[in-house]
Amino acid sequence: MRVLITGGTGFIGLHVCRALVARGDHVVALARSKAKARELPPEVEVLEGDLSIFRKDEATLPAVDVVVHLAGVVAANHPDEYEAINFGSVKDLVERLTRTTPPRRLVFASSLAAAGPSPPDVAHTESDPPRPIDPYGDAKARAEVVVGGAPFPTTSFRPPIVLGPGDTASLTLFKSAQSGIGFRVAGAPQRLSFVDVRDLVSAILLMIDDTRPGSFVYFASHPQVMDVKELWRELGNAVGRKVLVVPLAKWVLYVAMLVSTFVTRLFRFTNQLDDKQYRQMTAPAFVCSSERLRTELGWAPKHDLRDTLTNAAAGYRKLGWIR
Repeated sequence: MRVLITGGTGFIGLHVCRALVARGDHVVALARSKAKARELPPEVEVLEGDLSIFRKDEATLPAVDVVVHLAGVVAANHPDEYEAINFGSVKDLVERLTRTTPPRRLVFASSLAAAGPSPPDVAHTESDPPRPIDPYGDAKARAEVVVGGAPFPTTSFRPPIVLGPGDTASLTLFKSAQSGIGFRVAGAPQRLSFVDVRDLVSAILLMIDDTRPGSFVYFASHPQVMDVKELWRELGNAVGRKVLVVPLAKWVLYVAMLVSTFVTRLFRFTNQLDDKQYRQMTAPAFVCSSERLRTELGWAPKHDLRDTLTNAAAGYRKLGWIR
C-alpha cells in the first residue's frame, strides 16, 4: 500500500511512519526540508514542501492509496494560526484531492478538543454534538465537517492526551515530576482520558486499512480515566520521585497566561500557555469513550496509564532528555 503522510516528522507521525514501514508499506512523508526528515526511516520517500503545497496546482502530488493528515498546530502565538493550519490547510487538502486523484481513504487527525469538555462522570460519545471552547478545538471541529463532506471515504479520529517517548509537549510534565513539584488547578481534580502512542498507532493502522465506503468519526482513548492527582502520582512512579502537587487558583493561572502571551508575542517564540491552554486546563473534564472504535474496527488498547508513563520515561532517558 502507498500512503502519503503529513506531519510525518512529528511525534505521532514518526511512530506511524515506522509502523507502516515495518509492515512493508510504501510511505511518502511531506516535510519542509530533508533536514527535518532526518529522523524518518530511510525507506520513507520524502516529499519536500509545506502545507501550502495543496494550494498549488503546479505542485505534483504522488499517487497513493491513502492520505493520513497528521499535521497541525497545538500551540500558537495567535489564534489565527489555529484557523489557518488546523482548518485552512485541511480544506485545501480536501479540495486538492477532490479535483485530482481522490485516495481510497483520507484519515484525519482531529482532537478531543473538537468535542469540548465533558461532565466529570459522563464520557463523550461520537453522537454528542461538538462544543469546543477554544480556537484550536473550533478549527478541528469545522475541519471534521469538511473532511466528512469529501466525495471519497474518510475517517476523522479524536485522540485525547497522547503519551509516549519523543513527545516534546509532555516532556515538561516528566521534568516537573523529576523536580518533585507538580501543579494543578485548585478545586475538584480535572478528569482526563489518555492514549498511549503505541495504541493510537494501532488504531490509525486499522483506519488506513478500512475499505468501507462512507465517512466516520472515532474517539481513540484507553478506557481507563485518570484525574490530575493520579497523573502526578504515576509520573512520580515513572521517574522514581515522590511529587508534591501544588494547587493553583484559577486567577493565578489566568495571570500567568496573560504574562506568557505578552512575552511570547514580544519575543516571538511559541506560547505554551495561551488562552486555549488556560480554557482546557480549567475545564472540569475531557473524557471520551472509544466503544465505537472497538466495536466497528476491533481496536483493543493494551497500555494502561502506569505502563504508558513508564515506557515514555524510558524513551526520554534513552534520548537523554531526562535523567
